[in-house]
Amino acid sequence: MGSTSFSECAAIIVGGGSGSRFGGDKLAVPIAGRPVLSWTLLAFEQTQSISSIVLVAPVGREEEFRAIAHDAGISKLTAVVTGGSYRKESVERGLQALSQSVDLVAIHDAARPLVTPSLITCCLEVAQASEAGASAAAVPVSDTLHLGDQEGCAVKTVDRTGLWAMQTPQVFRAAPLLKLLAENPHGKPTDEVSVALAAGWRIPFVENREPNLKITWPADLMVAEALLRSRKPSL
Repeated sequence: MGSTSFSECAAIIVGGGSGSRFGGDKLAVPIAGRPVLSWTLLAFEQTQSISSIVLVAPVGREEEFRAIAHDAGISKLTAVVTGGSYRKESVERGLQALSQSVDLVAIHDAARPLVTPSLITCCLEVAQASEAGASAAAVPVSDTLHLGDQEGCAVKTVDRTGLWAMQTPQVFRAAPLLKLLAENPHGKPTDEVSVALAAGWRIPFVENREPNLKITWPADLMVAEALLRSRKPSL
């Protein structure tokens, strides 16, 4: 980990989705001996610069998620809040649950259990040093891209030069981000960088060369489990 001296940092773990593409619940599914959500929480628990964690849960599953965190030995959990209809609402509720003393907040998808303390710390370091007070984990697009038509056929090759696939954590100054989200009540952004870019913010990428997949399809569980079992117990 880095040696940067941070202002107070927190994490918001966003797990308020329905899991519709997965076909049901995915965060409580066990992989490598623990629920998916446990692995995600443990990475932030083990990140020295993170002082508190807010967990966003689907409606009606707040106590279940709290129990998963308890069973995983998560000591930094300060709140479990109910997610909204869309990601933006869920993140806003998470931000509102933070202590006012928090400066930087790392927002992370609960369904990305392969995140590591080193990546989290790097994102915090880049955000703290950036003019916008923000950063985002991402990876340059390496696949050939084609635009498809409504029938699912390729119609045009897309130049991948300069294209990045976004991941999380995405780090921001907590107060400015909450203000920005509140001032943009419409739309359904799929991440916080989208909202910040629309407002003219300049967000530096943190290039991540390690696996950080988001559990989206059932087959992703097998990949994530194999990768987790290949790591040392301490992540």
